Parts: sequence; C-alpha cells; structure tokens
Amino acid sequence: MENVVTGGESHQTQPQASRGPGPDGHFFTRANGATVTFKEPTPKGDHVLDKAGLKPTGDYVLIQLLRHSSQSVGLDETVNLRVEGTEEFRAFKSDRIFRFTLNGHGYEWGVSAIPEPELRLIAHVHGDEVLVLERDGKDIDLGPNDVLDLGKVGTEHLYTEKRLITVFFENDPREIPRGTYSTAQLKQLFGVQEGYVLEYINEEGHLTPLKSEGKLRVKEGMKFFEQVPCGGSS
Repeated sequence: MENVVTGGESHQTQPQASRGPGPDGHFFTRANGATVTFKEPTPKGDHVLDKAGLKPTGDYVLIQLLRHSSQSVGLDETVNLRVEGTEEFRAFKSDRIFRFTLNGHGYEWGVSAIPEPELRLIAHVHGDEVLVLERDGKDIDLGPNDVLDLGKVGTEHLYTEKRLITVFFENDPREIPRGTYSTAQLKQLFGVQEGYVLEYINEEGHLTPLKSEGKLRVKEGMKFFEQVPCGGSS
C-alpha cells in the first residue's frame, strides 16, 4: 500500500572542517551523482549546474545536502568546496522550493514528493529507526512504500524513533517493536492471565483499562499491569 502523506548570501558559514583539492589540484563535488571539478574552491550555483550539464541553469533548483539538513543554493550564491558538507548536491528541474523539518532540523527540496527510502537516504536515517510524521495531533509511521507529499500548505514535521522500544509489564522491562497494538495482541505479547484485564498508565498518570476491542499506540517507557476483572490487585 502506498500512502501519500502531505504538507545572494554566501554559504561559507558552514562548519569549517577542511576539504582539500583532489589529486589533480582541482576542487570537486557531486551533482546528481556526477563528479564535477573546479579550479577555484568557490563556484556559484549556476557554475555547479552548468558543469553538471544541467542547462539552462535557470530552469533548475540546486540543493546542497548537509549532514542534518539541506538547503537551496541560488544561481548567484557561492559555495566553499573547502568546507565539509559540500560533497553532494541535488538538482531539480523546478521553479519551487519545498520545506520540511526532521528532528528539528530544516530541509529544503526541489520537488513536492519524496519516497520514504529517498528521505531516509538524504537525512541519514539509520535502519533501526522509523520515520514518523506528525499531523493533526497524530503520529504516522512512514514505511518503504510511502511518499511524503510537500505540496500542501504548511510545513511538514517529522522525527525518528527506534524500531524497538522498552515498555514495562508488572515493572519488568520488555523490548517490543513500536507501533499500534490491539488489546488482544498486547495480552498475548505480555502473557496476561486468562480472564484478567490489561491496564496501562496513561499520560496523566492514571491507571487505565484497555477495552477488549480497543487499540493502543505503544510508546517508549509505557507501563502495563494485569488486574482481576473486579479491579483488585493481581
């Protein structure tokens, strides 16, 4: 199933780790997978596009990929190829810039749709983490077949969580996959005694019984307990 889910200064202020020229004495970077080289370390955006064969350069949006963000580079803006974070650029035939945040870091992109695998790649998301979209007070896990749609009004906000989380059943830690479970699934997972009620401590700190046909999104650190049906202690 595919879910489509919606929403002229220099760049020389990047972290000042040093990148030297290549063996031929030229400075280099990559644009859309192609290696391009320059005699000088501070080319303008249109020069990067031109060297990558993307013409006319005014038809393209140039995006610089950084470790924890991405940013657009104007045609007349310069980039310092001596600086870490100038190794990779992406270019899009587009006249718009789309924005989103991930773990509080801002990203800019040149097209409205980003498949989850590509989003994971550009944001350096580890395989043991899940991308989660915050929308309308709800959290939506993105899977490999999902597409983030940035074409809607407003900025989409995402964060990452570990695939496995630690919860507590009768104060004993249990490591389980994060996600939404039915009451029956949780009872089976925890080994709740036949006829007993499964309860959890909600966000307000109250012990809350799970409805027999209910579902619950399980989060890191949640505490669960089994109780006899009359409400007495197990």
